[in-house]
Amino acid sequence: MKSLEKHILKFGLLTTVSLIVYFLLMRILGLAEITELRALNALIMFSGIFLTIKGFRNGNFGSGFGYLSGIAVGFFTGIVIAISFSVFVGLYITLDPVFLAAIVAENAQKEFLNPMTASMVILIEAVSSGFLFSYAAMQWLKDDKIIFVKQDSQSM
Repeated sequence: MKSLEKHILKFGLLTTVSLIVYFLLMRILGLAEITELRALNALIMFSGIFLTIKGFRNGNFGSGFGYLSGIAVGFFTGIVIAISFSVFVGLYITLDPVFLAAIVAENAQKEFLNPMTASMVILIEAVSSGFLFSYAAMQWLKDDKIIFVKQDSQSM
């Protein structure tokens, strides 16, 4: 029997590594300041949560696959991703004040934006997204039960 906690941690950290690689690639290409490209973060995060739930459904973890348990697995994966990626971004912004200045210049809340608040915004955004992505992934991965109703020939 496999450990569900290790499964969640593994996929959460692999997804975080994917987000970090994407972020650094965008930073190297000079595209990190374009906030619209953050939409791809959502695709990466959704993929990680989807694969985690799918692995849970197909794996042998000692517990049955159900709708709520699938959402819980996805949600906890989202929490792992949210915490680890927000810590990375907080450290990165602290070490790269030029990037922070570029973000602050485009933000309406300039006086409140610092590495800590930026990390907290990412954390809250990622936890919320993780829940929504878990719900969306479960719509694909749930086991639909088809119940056939026998019609009585007299009732027609």
